[in-house]
Amino acid sequence: MKTYFITGATGYIGEVVAERLLAHGVRLEALVRTEEKAARLEGKGIKPIIGDLADARLLKGAAERSDGVVHLAVSHTPDNERLDTSAVDAILDGLSGSGKPFVYTSGTLIYGDTSTAIVDEAAAPRPQPFLEWKAKQEQKVLDAAERNVRSIVIRPVLVYGKGGGLVQAHLRLCQELGMAKYIGDGSNAWSTIHVDDLASLYDRALTYGLPGSLYNAASREQVTMRELMGAIARNAMLESAVGSLSLDEAMEILGPNAWPLSISQRISGLKAEKELQWEAGSPSILEDIVQGSYS
Repeated sequence: MKTYFITGATGYIGEVVAERLLAHGVRLEALVRTEEKAARLEGKGIKPIIGDLADARLLKGAAERSDGVVHLAVSHTPDNERLDTSAVDAILDGLSGSGKPFVYTSGTLIYGDTSTAIVDEAAAPRPQPFLEWKAKQEQKVLDAAERNVRSIVIRPVLVYGKGGGLVQAHLRLCQELGMAKYIGDGSNAWSTIHVDDLASLYDRALTYGLPGSLYNAASREQVTMRELMGAIARNAMLESAVGSLSLDEAMEILGPNAWPLSISQRISGLKAEKELQWEAGSPSILEDIVQGSYS
């Protein structure tokens, strides 16, 4: 029986990925920062390793004794840039020369605004300054194939499902503000992926992904921000408060988080469908918001 090491196993995506892997009969060791989270993982049959991303020796050792690593403990703050860089270096050192898989989590914001085009993995990244480090991390992981690591990068789009994630956060924000607003005319669109389908993709990539592979994690669904905010408004009973804000007005409310809501993220996931025999089959994000897990 194989044993995989996972970071971020108590997070929104990581928890579902861990459950998926456990269901397929593997053992999991997971990095956690507190005794409380350790007890939670033990209750699910996961061996906790108490520590953090700054502990390079711990991460290297966990990677060395594992049959592969899934890295989901990722964020985009300056401090986590340092932590993520150090953590990935340690994990790759532990896996170097082994041929074992390393699945690294990035994101499609690295493409910037895709406008009306649907972009795939062949498109060059156009990261904003605050994401330039992420592009470097991706390349480091992909280049690790030359060190005999079966390295794989996954870029998820807007993740939804099970009542959580950014959709839940935005629903709460709209309820607090008493309004549901899109930016401009709301015609900018995002590709989506249900968290269960995303977990399935991690599973397939861990098992079948080739060294140095990059995959967008996206279903074939695309929704405009106007459609998305309309569904959130129906959920929150704010139909009369749906409307438009300028980008400047949105930035006064959301700060830098307004920018992603103003752009399009039309992303193709066809490469994963073809190479990994993976398919997204969950209900639409709009359906899930109005009458599914968010209702």
